[in-house]
Amino acid sequence: MDDQEIGTMNQKKYTLAEFFCGCGGTSRGFTRSGRFNVALGNDVKFEALKTFEFNHRHDDLPPATVRQDIRLLEVNTIHAKLKDKGIAQGDLDCMIGGPPCQGFSQLRRTEQRKKGKIVKFSGYSQLAHDPRNDLVLRYLEVAEALRPKFLVIENVPQMLNHGFEGRLGKLSELVIQMLERDLGYKVEVAVVNCADYGVPQLRERAVFIASSIGTASFPAFTHADPSKPKLLAEGRKPWVTVSDAIGDLCEPSFGSDELGGGSLELYGSDPGSYAKMMRTSGSFPFNHITRGYKQSVLNIIKEMRPGQTWDAESERMRAKYARAIAKMAKAKGISPDAAHLALERAGAINPAFYKDYYWSAYTRLAWDSPALTITANANFLGSGRFSHPTKMRGITMREAARLQSFDDDFRFVTSLDDETDTTRVGVGMDMIGEAVPPQLSQAIATHLAAQLDARDISAKSKAVATHGAANKPEEPATTGAGKPSKKTKSGGAHAAV
Repeated sequence: MDDQEIGTMNQKKYTLAEFFCGCGGTSRGFTRSGRFNVALGNDVKFEALKTFEFNHRHDDLPPATVRQDIRLLEVNTIHAKLKDKGIAQGDLDCMIGGPPCQGFSQLRRTEQRKKGKIVKFSGYSQLAHDPRNDLVLRYLEVAEALRPKFLVIENVPQMLNHGFEGRLGKLSELVIQMLERDLGYKVEVAVVNCADYGVPQLRERAVFIASSIGTASFPAFTHADPSKPKLLAEGRKPWVTVSDAIGDLCEPSFGSDELGGGSLELYGSDPGSYAKMMRTSGSFPFNHITRGYKQSVLNIIKEMRPGQTWDAESERMRAKYARAIAKMAKAKGISPDAAHLALERAGAINPAFYKDYYWSAYTRLAWDSPALTITANANFLGSGRFSHPTKMRGITMREAARLQSFDDDFRFVTSLDDETDTTRVGVGMDMIGEAVPPQLSQAIATHLAAQLDARDISAKSKAVATHGAANKPEEPATTGAGKPSKKTKSGGAHAAV
């Protein structure tokens, strides 16, 4: 195969179906790779699927969407949706999804499955158990029907340790067993840190990659902890930081999305390489808005320093209060308890710092490090490290999206009825926090496309070789001395005597 043929192969686009698609973080990365067309998106959340549709509206062939519980979604419906997109049964290149992980330890299932159909699990009661318990296995049953060349499962790392039938870790063993033994895939499993793929976030995810066309493998890391020079010497770039990710964004508007669609001059000057990569919109991005916070919350975050834990900051504040208590007690000749009460009533002591919160509660992001995991609760500052490094507010949807590696042209639609509504912070943060970082999925997409390319190149090379051998002129058989041998009437060669 010549260079022109290989170049043409590299432009080929493969097909993707995404289940539990949410707002479309995975498909965004696959689309950005330039190697995949998204054929189908399935989820149960209204606004998330609306956002998925909105951001694929300009695709060459926009994907079909189905808002339905995967357990109730008929395989024939899926086949029909894919057929409408030109994908025959068995021709899907990649299927990907992140089945929600809640309730794994109470999963109930029998080994009875009807080939090619989604079946309800024997003994399952939606009233008695978490209705998401069986989503992983439902996902595998859909895979059994679709038979994609690649199957990807993304989930929280805890999935690998979840119990099944009383034994920790058996659930992941069961998943691997089903993929390998029942479905015939080769499987590779790893816990990856998204920061190692250029996402400005220390987000660990368990990823299963299953291949029916060869050995399963993961894409090479592109970034590394800057404190590890050996890894940087191998050509990996330093982790992308919060400053790299959001430092070029202006102050947000309050309540309404007044900046979205505005002039590009709203961006800061001298963006770094990551910020430049994010600037895919022809105007300033939407969803960069902030909201009001309770004074009790503001009273906490005003004392927090960037990048510090709740444990460290509460200890620091208690030490500061102890000095103030001792000073007042000595000056006024009162007991420490009385001084403490007086200072608290005067607002000089915040009683919150005497509480034992989660280690990252109310903490501020650090400019010079990646963010911690952005979750669906990023709208609530007490739920983790979601406060701006220096401002008296939490991060905006757009800042959270940047930290998740969503480019600026991606818009989060926060209302089912109005695609121009981009202001409901809670809805937007839920979508963003539950998404797969597009930068991670883009790395996976590029890696899988290369393997699909190699398979197609190999198949074409074999076809050319077979065609050439079939059309090669017949030459006379020769003896060991190079002379033609005698033939029978039927043309068969005799052995030389």
